[in-house]
Amino acid sequence: MAKKQIILYGAAALFAVSGIVALPGGNITGGIGCLVIAAVCAFFGKRSGEMPQEKKAAAPKPAAASGSRIAETIRTKIVGVTFENEDGENRQDILSRMTGDEDITVEKYTYNGEPAAYIKWGNKVLGNLSAELAKDLAMKYPNARYAAEILEISGGGYKRSGAI
Repeated sequence: MAKKQIILYGAAALFAVSGIVALPGGNITGGIGCLVIAAVCAFFGKRSGEMPQEKKAAAPKPAAASGSRIAETIRTKIVGVTFENEDGENRQDILSRMTGDEDITVEKYTYNGEPAAYIKWGNKVLGNLSAELAKDLAMKYPNARYAAEILEISGGGYKRSGAI
């Protein structure tokens, strides 16, 4: 039994006891309210016990076959955020205007004969994946397309900005 399920069942039991005790004392509204809360807690406790099986069945399974979906999550920082882009725009300025809710993309390319990957917001380069990570991913998943999201924009103010 999961921790969440135990907590919900415990709360349901406490509210049920409180409701039963309140009814004979004349507090009908409070007793009924406690019993309703107990029923809701018990319902969510039962429901949370069933969810892992549903989620497990719905989760994509890693596969190596061509055209298959491989679900691997990597948390990493963007490197090269202190450089300027080819158009002269400073990447720090771009990051300072972002909220973290923007859609970003990963664009693979080759740099000095080695695999590399830009992190972009629209047509603006924010930085890159580290050379080591880009090379590892290219070797492991040569034909893969990557999905990315911003988890945190760090720095700002007197500090330099960065993104994870």
